[in-house]
Order: sequence, then structure tokens, then C-alpha cells
Amino acid sequence: MKQGPKSCCGFSLPAVGLSLAAASLAGCLYSPAGAHQARSVILLGLAETAVLSFVAWLFGLWAGQAGLFSGRGFLPKLAGWLFFLWFGAEFFRTMAAAQTVCREEFGTNALIAVLPVLLAVTWQMDAGALDRSARALWWLLAAGAAICLAGLWDQMHWQRLFQGAEGGLLAGGWPPLPLYPEYFALPLLCQEKDVSKGALLPFGCYAIGGGYAFVLALVLGRPDSPAYAGLELLRAWAMGYFSRLDAFLLLVWLAAALWRLCLLAFVLRRLAWLNGWKTALAGHQTKGAQT
Repeated sequence: MKQGPKSCCGFSLPAVGLSLAAASLAGCLYSPAGAHQARSVILLGLAETAVLSFVAWLFGLWAGQAGLFSGRGFLPKLAGWLFFLWFGAEFFRTMAAAQTVCREEFGTNALIAVLPVLLAVTWQMDAGALDRSARALWWLLAAGAAICLAGLWDQMHWQRLFQGAEGGLLAGGWPPLPLYPEYFALPLLCQEKDVSKGALLPFGCYAIGGGYAFVLALVLGRPDSPAYAGLELLRAWAMGYFSRLDAFLLLVWLAAALWRLCLLAFVLRRLAWLNGWKTALAGHQTKGAQT
């Protein structure tokens, strides 16, 4: 049974990629700096990502053919609610990361007031509107990355790559491989023609994590204290008379994180409808009207 056209959200791959980029950057900012050698993150991470991409491709093909997100039958309903919980957990994790940045870096709890408004607007939007806004945010992220690299260029030194490089690749263990529900929900998120290409999305997250670890090692080496987080890389930014542009870069990430929250809310609504929430709500309204 193939996936029905009405069961997919209809997002483009760049839109799903933006959601994953926001999640990957959150992991880079708040993970311990230098927990793993840059070469381990790059080389071992590539092997992990290749396996994950292959598994995501196989799962996407099977899920599309089996109608896993059709909402009809026991297995589709079970899978729908499991993914509902997974996407819900990602929603709260992203919200917690954004709230942490707002509170610790800007001293405000404005996210608590802004988020309900965003969710109310998202409830009325379609996937096309989110797609169009994703294009603008990609340009903003690209500009932020270029500014960040320009401000760190003079502080990069190759010899720092070899600080604390004793032992082999596995000296610090395998680097963690984040798993996001988008990898395995491609038949739900994208059109059928994009599912196979969407299996390459893990390589985008790998490029972000590996690139961040590489630049972090060039600028800071491998910090001895586990108290250092990846956020220190942004705080090291300087260009001429300007320094501490980390606030602007964090605002760029916050914009992407808020967009990810909107996408996750859209997906949660679609999963709830596919699993009978809309039918149940209509039934309650009809019963109430009769009484």
C-alpha cells in the first residue's frame, strides 16, 4: 500500500534540512567543547553517518510502500503515535534550548510570550508558507556562518589540531550520533520523489557537526576543562574594533530554532489528524450539537 498524497506534509528538502540544521547547531553550541578529537568527529562520524543514511533510505522506502503514515490500520496508527511522541520530545528539547539562550545570553523570557503567537499562526499556515520562509532563513544562516568564519580566521592555527591528540581515533570513544525523527519520517514530511534524496540529509548534519568541531579545534585547541561548551567559539569572535558578535549569531540561530518549532508543531498537528484526532473532535462537536 503506497503512501497517500494527503498524508504527507509536502515540505521541500531544504525546509527539512533547515530544521535539522537548527537542531545540529544547538548540539554544537551546548555540547562540551573538545569532548572528542576533531579527527575522530570527522572520520568516525563519516562512517556513522553513512550507515545512518543507508538505514534511513531503507526505512523511507519501506515506510512509503507500507503506508506507514497513512493512519489506516494498527501498524500505521502505532507508528503515528510513536512518531508523535518523538516529534513532541524534539519540540520540547528545541524549546528548552531556545529558552536557555534567551535567558542566559539575553536575560529575557520573551520566548514564553512569543511562542504561543507563533504556534497560533502556524496552525493557519500551509507547508508552502513555511517553505518560502525557510529560503530566507537559509540565506541568513549562510551570512551568519560567513561572518563567523571571517571573525575567527586570524585565530585559527593548525598546530592546535594536535593538542591532546595522543592515542588513536578511538581514544575518546565513538563520537555521539544524534538521531532526529526527520530522518525516518521522510514519507510523512516530503513528496514521494524526494524520499530517496532525503536520505542524504544526515550528511548535512555531519557537515555542520564536523565543521564546527574542526574550527573549534583550530581556534581553541582541545580545552582541558569539560566546563567549556561549544558556545565559546562564538565568544572568541573578533574583527578589528568589533568583538563579541556572538549575540548576533545567537539571534540568527534563534530565528532558525523558532522556525523549527513551527515545523514541528505543523507535523504534530498532521500526525494527530492522521491518527483520528480530527475525527474524534468532529464526533464530539456533533454529539454536543445534538444535545
